Amino acid sequence: MSTPSAADGAATDADSGTVARAASATAPAATALTITDLTWVPSGRSRPTLDALSLQIPAGQRVLLVGRSGSGKSTLLRALAGLLDESTGELSGSMPLAGRPGERALLLQQPLHAIVGASVGRDTAFGPENARCSRPEIQERVSRALQEARVVGAEDPRTSADSIPWELSGGQQQRLALAGSLALEPGALLLDEPLSMLDGPTAQSVRSAILEAARGRTLVVADHRIEDWLPHMDRVIVLGDGARILADGTPAQVRAQGMLGGSAAADPGRADVSGAGNADAREAAAREAISGEPAAEEASAESTPAPLLRARDLTIRPRRREGVSARAHRALPPLLTGIDLDLTPGSLTAIIGPSGSGKTTLLRVLLGLDSPAAGSLEAPRGADLAFVPQEPEHSFLALTVREEVTASPWVPDATDVDALLRTAGLEDLADASPYTLSGGQKRRLAVISALAQRPRLLVLDEPTVGLDAESWAQQQALLDSARAEGAAVLVATHDPRLIARADAVLDLAAHRQDRALATGPGPNPGTSGETAARTLLRPIRRRPRALTDALNPLSLLLIAAAAVAGSFGIATWQTGLASLALVAVLAPLSIRTVRGTLLRLVPVGLAAAGLWWSTMLASELPAFTAGSALLGLKEALRIAYFVAPGVLAFTSLDPTALGDALGGRLRLPGRPVAASVAGLVRAGLTADVWSRVLEIRRLRGLDARFSWRHPLRSSVQLVRTLSSTTLAVLLDAIRSAEQQALAMDARGFQQAQRRTWALPSRFSVADATGAGVAFGLAAAPWVIRGLTG
Repeated sequence: MSTPSAADGAATDADSGTVARAASATAPAATALTITDLTWVPSGRSRPTLDALSLQIPAGQRVLLVGRSGSGKSTLLRALAGLLDESTGELSGSMPLAGRPGERALLLQQPLHAIVGASVGRDTAFGPENARCSRPEIQERVSRALQEARVVGAEDPRTSADSIPWELSGGQQQRLALAGSLALEPGALLLDEPLSMLDGPTAQSVRSAILEAARGRTLVVADHRIEDWLPHMDRVIVLGDGARILADGTPAQVRAQGMLGGSAAADPGRADVSGAGNADAREAAAREAISGEPAAEEASAESTPAPLLRARDLTIRPRRREGVSARAHRALPPLLTGIDLDLTPGSLTAIIGPSGSGKTTLLRVLLGLDSPAAGSLEAPRGADLAFVPQEPEHSFLALTVREEVTASPWVPDATDVDALLRTAGLEDLADASPYTLSGGQKRRLAVISALAQRPRLLVLDEPTVGLDAESWAQQQALLDSARAEGAAVLVATHDPRLIARADAVLDLAAHRQDRALATGPGPNPGTSGETAARTLLRPIRRRPRALTDALNPLSLLLIAAAAVAGSFGIATWQTGLASLALVAVLAPLSIRTVRGTLLRLVPVGLAAAGLWWSTMLASELPAFTAGSALLGLKEALRIAYFVAPGVLAFTSLDPTALGDALGGRLRLPGRPVAASVAGLVRAGLTADVWSRVLEIRRLRGLDARFSWRHPLRSSVQLVRTLSSTTLAVLLDAIRSAEQQALAMDARGFQQAQRRTWALPSRFSVADATGAGVAFGLAAAPWVIRGLTG
């Protein structure tokens, strides 16, 4: 093995504790992990991410991986899970292969990409389903895992197994991903930045849960904030470029080598690494790059500038969810009350609070994307306001890094792009695609793109998540440069280092109506009857409900297929009109909200209108005559009848229930069904991603709207904006699908040739009615055709 000799010492020193834990644990047997001479070169890269790496981790050992961003920690975790795909890179050497589904559970760094279920409970059940557990065992595992990961229980009484995963906060999603890993009861738990999006108390609570769950298991954790992990670890491995092992031993041995104590890994906020100590020079360079002039003298400490943003007694409601009417949303109890905030030039203000406390919701109000329920707000808008989202990719507009910096029309011509790139350490990547950068590089690019606009107010959502010491220092230097230029900086963050540097802190826990969340994490809720009932798996319950919600998914598919069959009976426009009247009569059965139903039917109407027009032009009858118009009308009514019933019925289609029906009742092959269900769940996020991307483009000055005063110019701009938004959403979907596939394999999908389904797919009396509706839709056009001759 090519690791340093300290590795042997680490294994020896840890053996006694490892054996003791394994002997006393009730968890599945711990799994040993071995990599031999492994080299991995991702597609499109010339240098290996893993370079001839050999590593042995004994069963039950607890290992902490430390290293700067890009050192290969995430790739090493994938290799230990046996999930490096030779179709996406060049692989040589050997890596461990799982002996059973879920034997090695990998928790990815981006929890949103790991979501595969339409509810919290069904997402957690995905792994046990792959492991072919029985339904009672799946229920037990899901309940236990959700409680161990603190997804449900004391932190947020509103979060339960019925909650929708993508409506959770980033921290809640991270706990959900952890629950999905714990539900597999793995022999090895491989965690990539498991606490990066959690506030301090919650992080401590979840860390305790991880360590408790790791009893008798092998545990490998990659993290940048290591001090709280060290007392619980048997071994620390420090990685350099290409995953070259720089140090390997017990925490005491590695600290004795000068690799931990007082180092960047221990506290990136204090460390001086890779030029981070030159923060003053970086700030000065950034000021000159933004303004085009040398940095001005500091303002007098005695002056008291007027606030750039002033908020008084704001009341904030939760974000409006799909299917909730405006009246029902206004009736919701407030999320936050009594918010007072003043942001002065040059200040740094931190918004803090437990995961899910409403930080992002408050930012949306301050940015002008949502309106407060009450109170007054005065804030900069337009070019004076810049925003960096939690997912920096959603703000990207250009094809290269250089073009991205000046993509906003609000960037002054005097901006020195090269100086900004140097300040962010991106000068060598000026011609690269923004999407190919590392996580830290993407965040720095998003920040300098915002700074290039020279805003008076800079707002950032979790700007330091997952950054190593060097990236953290570079990011902080950029924020300091914005402050030195007179901008007010507002951050929503869990990062204690960033909070410590803030001039003011707004703690949302003091403004929550729900005090149960404001108190932060409580003790493990255990398995009380109340909690067990809350985590019980059951079909998704939508609000508001439609009558078609009571139908089995197979009945919904039958209704759609029946309408297709019936459409071939439409031979005249009269038959089509009478048949569509039947659809109009049945439509209220599936309507949740009038607005949502009309939006779903708009594409049907556009398709029908297009078919009417093309038929009128292409038919053998003279164009624009009564005969050709009626022929086109018949075809338009046929296509509307063909599609509309399915569109209406599918508003009640739950992807996971569809999987239960196809895989559990019809016994179709489990892997294709499960993959299709995961894809449908992911497709449900498309509208949300589209909305976020459009909002960020509007905040960057690219809000294209049609203008009757300038119809041609505004139309061209509108097409460009919609095209670039479509491309951004498509790229996001491709990246998300790749990560989701990896997350599915990490939860046992790769080995699941056969699988079980967490819930049965039952038929009820309502399905008999649904069958009657289907028969009517299939027969009505033919009956009407026969009666009318």
